[in-house]
Amino acid sequence: MKSKFILVGLACLSFGTSVKAQDLIKQIPEDAEMIAAFNVKDIVQKANANKLNELLQKAGFFEKSGISASNDIKNLGVDLSQTAYFYTRKTDSISFTEFIFSLNNKGQFEKLLHEAGEPQAFANGYTSIGLKAGSMLVYNDRIARFISATTNTTFLDNDSIASRYGIKKVDYVARPADDEDAWADTNVAAVDSVAVVWDADEKPLAVPVAPPVAIAVEPDTIVASTEVYPPVVDIAGVDAVEMHDPSYYDSLYTAYEDQNRKNDSIRNGLRDKWLLNEVTRLLSGNHKSLSISDQEKVLKNLGLIRLYVPHVEDLYRGLLPYTTSLPYYYMGIKLDKFKTGYQDGLLDLVQEGNVLKLNGSVGLDKALAEMTKRMYARKPNSKFSKYLTDKTLGFFNVNINSEAYLREMPAYMAKYYSGLLGPQQDVVEWGLMALEIALDEKAIAQVMPGDHLVVVNGLRKFKKDYIDYTYDDDYNATEVKKTKEETLPVFIWMFTSKDQRLIKKGLDMAVSKQVGQVYDGIYSFSKQKAKDFPMYVLLKEDLVMVSNDSSSLNDIRQNKMNAPGNKDFVKLMKQNKMSAAIDLQKLPTMLKEMGVAPDKQWEGTLAQLNQYGSTAITSKGVVGNRAEVEMSTRLPQTSDGAISYLLDQILAELNKK
Repeated sequence: MKSKFILVGLACLSFGTSVKAQDLIKQIPEDAEMIAAFNVKDIVQKANANKLNELLQKAGFFEKSGISASNDIKNLGVDLSQTAYFYTRKTDSISFTEFIFSLNNKGQFEKLLHEAGEPQAFANGYTSIGLKAGSMLVYNDRIARFISATTNTTFLDNDSIASRYGIKKVDYVARPADDEDAWADTNVAAVDSVAVVWDADEKPLAVPVAPPVAIAVEPDTIVASTEVYPPVVDIAGVDAVEMHDPSYYDSLYTAYEDQNRKNDSIRNGLRDKWLLNEVTRLLSGNHKSLSISDQEKVLKNLGLIRLYVPHVEDLYRGLLPYTTSLPYYYMGIKLDKFKTGYQDGLLDLVQEGNVLKLNGSVGLDKALAEMTKRMYARKPNSKFSKYLTDKTLGFFNVNINSEAYLREMPAYMAKYYSGLLGPQQDVVEWGLMALEIALDEKAIAQVMPGDHLVVVNGLRKFKKDYIDYTYDDDYNATEVKKTKEETLPVFIWMFTSKDQRLIKKGLDMAVSKQVGQVYDGIYSFSKQKAKDFPMYVLLKEDLVMVSNDSSSLNDIRQNKMNAPGNKDFVKLMKQNKMSAAIDLQKLPTMLKEMGVAPDKQWEGTLAQLNQYGSTAITSKGVVGNRAEVEMSTRLPQTSDGAISYLLDQILAELNKK
């Protein structure tokens, strides 16, 4: 049944007309933690409906569903021309997820559900149908809503809260097999703690308190209906002989298991009750919808799929486990004071011809936005461009303003993190101020202003020493130094340095101590213990270059780098604060030269990379008040575009089976 609903979700990316996207988004409550919007009409148009039908046929969707509607997703009763939504919402006690999509034929849609059971009238004109525990499907003539719930374990782990709902915590302590007498004499207290003894006034509540968000419903009888108490063990009447009787431990374990079953029953009952409350609340409209501004952020310029997080800082805080746990308490750390300066977050999946993109951004508060702009207010060194050539397999470039970074970081740490430490906050702020005074950011920025480029230019054979062993007749080992050839990528890391005195002095000191040597201006640092490759350093003009290949640095020193430039890579580097890219077309040849042989499962995929372009990750830094990043992959050129190409690959794999 679960796989069926996954396939229904896939089928929801197709045709139809009916409910406005704005009508569906209004069903999402204002306190949703994370929202995903699916531009179904656009997805189907770019994916090709015939290919979607073929995919569902090969996946067995129509056969498993008992649908004979010409094996066509247009006949599922789902209105697939409208935007569909998925969202999560949670309280301290329970987490909810919901998937909402439009219908254009309720009767056809019900045919998908015939194996789940008979539809039943629910409330507010909705019909419900039975699913697995902890989930509900409700629908009317226009909308289908799949809602599920999961209790938050940390909520019911709290002793006072657990006792309110009749949950009793018990532990089962097994005796040591090698010291039974000592165990019996010294562990009576431990046994007493695991025996389940119920006082007369410790009866569980007959009506558990619903979470703050739930509306009033019929009185809860879940706990009362599961009041099956484990047997009472009278420790006072248990002597050492009886404690050695295996039946005694059997009864102890039985009590332990009985209580755990009762606890699980209570937890499941609470989950189902709170789920029913939530569904009733949503269908009655007795909730505030997502704000207009949040609705606009979800829908404005929607690509294929958008993930929206209204409050990134709240999400961060929710991911921090056990925010009130004792270790944090005794360390003086107050995670409720944790701040990031982040606001909302967006992640978009977009198709532009044969290019597939993931665009992400996060809103920053005013202070953080201005601070970040200052820290990344640096352009790449124009001299980097000539090192991105048609031989370049990939590169990474980042540009930060070291002076601004060193000046701003103490203030940033004090503003956003010092509040974590409560009473120690003033000490932390004092230490950060001292660090700010101690750092000479202007001098450091002259040594390393903050622009870096790492470039991988082809492959080269390297001789590598390694240690082997020979053995005599008495199996005594003798070390033998051997040499072998390995084909590895050639890399060069370079950065701007207008004041190279400190770096040069350090290199010369290494040479004087015979740690390295210098020849024609190139410093060489030997491998250690026959395990590593040597490293080389060249100081040229205002650049410091580090490489694993001396010949590459020698060519640079003699100005013999005359390979044609890679215009795409140069453009990426010049237009972004951070950029990284790899030319997938060069990858198969590189792996072959390195002797890397893929297994049969990946042979075809690797061979197809010859038709791909580059995969890149870029960031323009802060635009307005948003930090932006983009990941893109150029797929093989086809008439239908990137999504259609991916479907072709999936279908090709299915045809192999």
